[in-house]
Amino acid sequence: MIITNDIESQRIKRNLTQTQKKVADSVKEGVLVNSNLPLSESYNSLLIADTVELPDKLYEKNTKREKGLLPIAGATVGFMAVLTGITGLIKKSSKDAIDVDLAKKLPSLTRNVCINKEMDQAIYRLVANPNKKTAMAAAGLGVLSSMAFMGKTFCEGFRDVWVKKKEADIQKDLQENLIAVETQSFSGKMQIIRSMLADKAKEFNGALTPENQNLSKNSFNSHQISFRGDKPEEKKEKNGFLKNLGYLALGAASSLAIVGLGYASMKNLRASNNEMKRGVDKVKGIISEIADNVGKRTPEQMGEEGYNLANKMDKEKISNLFVDIQADSDFVASTAERMKWNNDEEKQKFIADNIFNINKSTERANSALGGSGQDRNTFYSHVSDYKAFFYNWLIDSKNEQFKNLFFGITGATATAYLGELSIGAIKDVQVKKYNAETELNLQKRLVSTELRNFKSKKDSSIQPLCDEFYRQKKNGKSNEELKIVADGILNEIKNGAPYVYS
Repeated sequence: MIITNDIESQRIKRNLTQTQKKVADSVKEGVLVNSNLPLSESYNSLLIADTVELPDKLYEKNTKREKGLLPIAGATVGFMAVLTGITGLIKKSSKDAIDVDLAKKLPSLTRNVCINKEMDQAIYRLVANPNKKTAMAAAGLGVLSSMAFMGKTFCEGFRDVWVKKKEADIQKDLQENLIAVETQSFSGKMQIIRSMLADKAKEFNGALTPENQNLSKNSFNSHQISFRGDKPEEKKEKNGFLKNLGYLALGAASSLAIVGLGYASMKNLRASNNEMKRGVDKVKGIISEIADNVGKRTPEQMGEEGYNLANKMDKEKISNLFVDIQADSDFVASTAERMKWNNDEEKQKFIADNIFNINKSTERANSALGGSGQDRNTFYSHVSDYKAFFYNWLIDSKNEQFKNLFFGITGATATAYLGELSIGAIKDVQVKKYNAETELNLQKRLVSTELRNFKSKKDSSIQPLCDEFYRQKKNGKSNEELKIVADGILNEIKNGAPYVYS
């Protein structure tokens, strides 16, 4: 067997390597053997009492209710409930979007795609505008990025190796310093055992002398410690059939709840689809009204300038609404038929431009407003990277200021990185040194606690045996038999638990 759950083993193992832990365990391996003694002598040599009550904890039952399936059922039903709530929110949003006024409707949002990495920006420019300059700049940027990555990997690897070497030196010094602590703990425990042997041997020797043959009742009671406890009644276990029936009921209820919530989710999605169709139809009605107004308007009513401005604004509004509902070509053509045109060529251009606009995937961003307001993608670059100055220099290699800017900023960045890496390594080593000193001081302070713990456990192990000695003495056992009992107690003090390991 291997004994590893004592405090001394746990304390020692905290600062051992895997190999040292294996060796520490192996020295505690042993074999338990039995001695063939006559049964009459076994009662004395093995310190077997006539009657010993079992501890109360032996009969303590764990009455905690079993909840194995309840969390699973709760999690699945809860997830379906959340899903149903989300679909219900989609349904409500679709319905609310129909009744809102066009003036209060949320505008479409242009999506600005920001390219923040210099390599991504170089690839974008190479794809958008492939030429010799962009190709060479992208290749040069790739080489610089690779060099920076390799240099970073080497510096960090060198740092890790140096810190690990220092950590090994610190750990060796800690192990050297812990020898004195472990020796102090070991010698203290051995001194406790020797002290107990001396005290108990003197006590038993006095009890076996002729002048101390009669042991008073009060003297016996003073050594007695009661470990007796009443055996509690065993609670009847719950009937197995009822328990299984409860599991079946829980499973059936969970299944029904999942099916019901799934049905509700699908119903909400169908309702949402219908509401979305209604919303599209309402927008189509608004587009038709605007187109009818354009068809009824005349220059004589508003003047030539006002007439042209109103028509332009309405056409732009119709174009934006076309994009919002992703109108098909038939609806675009039917809307154009409602409007007034100077000639058929103008009408056909309006139809073709809007169909093209609906099918577009990107939109040119306005520098002041961040886009035209349509649901499109626009690209811009915002790079905060030293490699950006290298790219600019490669694009315009004749510009000396680009070159100086690159070397200056790159040098400052590299210096800051190396300084941060070096200071971080020194900090880690100093923290490990301080932690080792703290661990050593803690182990020194724990020696007294460990010795008190050892003494307390040793007393709790020996005291019931001493009580048994005095009980047998009171019952009239002979000195020869009591001497066997006393020898057994002394042997237990020296060799019994808790054990001392070297």
